[in-house]
Amino acid sequence: MSAHRHTASLLQFVDTKNASQTGSVYAVVPADGDGQVDSNQGFRVFIFATQAGGATSPTTDIKIETGPDGTNWVEVATMTQLTADGNRGEFKSITALGPFVRARSVLGGGTLPNHTAKVVLASDGPFRLLLKAA
Repeated sequence: MSAHRHTASLLQFVDTKNASQTGSVYAVVPADGDGQVDSNQGFRVFIFATQAGGATSPTTDIKIETGPDGTNWVEVATMTQLTADGNRGEFKSITALGPFVRARSVLGGGTLPNHTAKVVLASDGPFRLLLKAA
């Protein structure tokens, strides 16, 4: 068993929003003095979300994406979709992580629901997130 005690926030908003949100783009870099070999470092993600309101089949998805350049993205983890008022928390594995990472919420339905989200990247080894300049 590995302890994922090194964490960094990818996305967080506590005031409800009824529009999809895209978090900042971060470069994943080693921490100072990091002796961990990249191929041995495991990453997972904590995902917390709430949904309320909306009409005609409202949905909330939270997605974690990675990419080689901070512009092109592939999905590496997604939360189980919320389809009704409520909340969900999940801890998901990430099998591979590129140089850049971001999290986003995607809303659906005839009338979009209000939602909140918190996404935290976790690892069994030290790392840092550097904000990519726009």
